[in-house]
Amino acid sequence: MTEETKNITEEESKLETADVEDEDEVSADEPSLGVEEKELFDRMMEAGVFYGRSKSKTNPLTRKYIVTTRSGFEVIDLRKAMESLKRAGEILKNIFENNGVVLFVGTSPAVKDAIKETAERLGSPYVIERWLGGTLTNFNTIIKRISYFKKLKEDKANGRLEKYTKKEQSDMDKELAKLENFFGGIESLEKIPSMIFIADISENEYAAKEAKLKKVPVMGFLNTDTDPTLLDHSIPGNDRNIKSVKLLMDYLAEVALEGKKQASIKNAEAEASTGNTPVNGGK
Repeated sequence: MTEETKNITEEESKLETADVEDEDEVSADEPSLGVEEKELFDRMMEAGVFYGRSKSKTNPLTRKYIVTTRSGFEVIDLRKAMESLKRAGEILKNIFENNGVVLFVGTSPAVKDAIKETAERLGSPYVIERWLGGTLTNFNTIIKRISYFKKLKEDKANGRLEKYTKKEQSDMDKELAKLENFFGGIESLEKIPSMIFIADISENEYAAKEAKLKKVPVMGFLNTDTDPTLLDHSIPGNDRNIKSVKLLMDYLAEVALEGKKQASIKNAEAEASTGNTPVNGGK
């Protein structure tokens, strides 16, 4: 168990003593919910989406999303979280419907599996190891490295590396493994993305800052210790718990898939009327 994973586990154990059981304790709003909203609200409550970080780590700018404090931990307003989640889903749906590209980022233990699963479901690029500085701000260089990685992988698959000595092949295998770690998730990235989604913004502030420099909108989860100014579209919620993150990402993936379906229909109609091949986003 890594030190980071150990810290998350210890924090979750403390959260379990917070004793938040009533939905009135996780929302400051009174309006009643529809059937579907109530179902989503209950699932989010069960997954612990409302658990924030300890009060001592609270970013003052997140206070509008905090409804109370329990056992030293902030409690996120779950209705605001749900409303933000639904808005975010519609934004992603619109991007995919218009053949846009979303780069998914999440490198902490609680988020990386859900990020990879979501990105693969949507056919999107992702980063789950370490954000490589310059991925957006030095994009042309990154594209060249991705091209080199793809060619080396192709050469190995086709046996074109067998002409080299065993030592040379071993060195190439090591290089290929290193390149896979850096570029494996983003080898499909051919242009600056329409949006970058960061599940653990506190771990990937540099990625958010690069996106800002390139004027790429940033969407992500906003825990109570997060700097909200790094996000254009925030989803208040617990980014330190696997169950919470999976629920949120599954919801976003389902909505985004609807956008991809609409894109496929539009692309098929365009192909039928013009005889052109559908663009990649319509796959």
